[in-house]
Amino acid sequence: MLTDILMVLLLGAFAASVAYFVNRRGADSPSVPKNSLPIQIDRRDFDQPETSQLLVLFSSETCDSCDKSRELIKSISIDSVCIQEVEFPKHRNIHERYGIDSVPIILVADTDGVVIWSYAGIPPDDLFADMVSSLQAL
Repeated sequence: MLTDILMVLLLGAFAASVAYFVNRRGADSPSVPKNSLPIQIDRRDFDQPETSQLLVLFSSETCDSCDKSRELIKSISIDSVCIQEVEFPKHRNIHERYGIDSVPIILVADTDGVVIWSYAGIPPDDLFADMVSSLQAL
């Protein structure tokens, strides 16, 4: 009987200690969910905030896919669009501010900083062409 009570107490203490250690880990920030793309940016964080459209490539100097995305955006020549690359770690602060945890990410923001188009990875040719066409129409 005494051994049964002792076993129950030991199992309870073990379960309580496991629960304590699991709950000690910090919670993720609710304002920047992991693996999500920005939906709003502050245009003052980027070059030429007065242009009507801003195309941003979040990249890294060690990213092979970023080279392919870089080549895609080089083909765009629209006067009303400011194109800016934000490379990690050179611009680490902007990556952290917008919760960028993977690259490449391409986004387009309007004059208010509202993201009107975004893609993580290398966008398919047809999707990229649609985005360029919509920028030309603006």
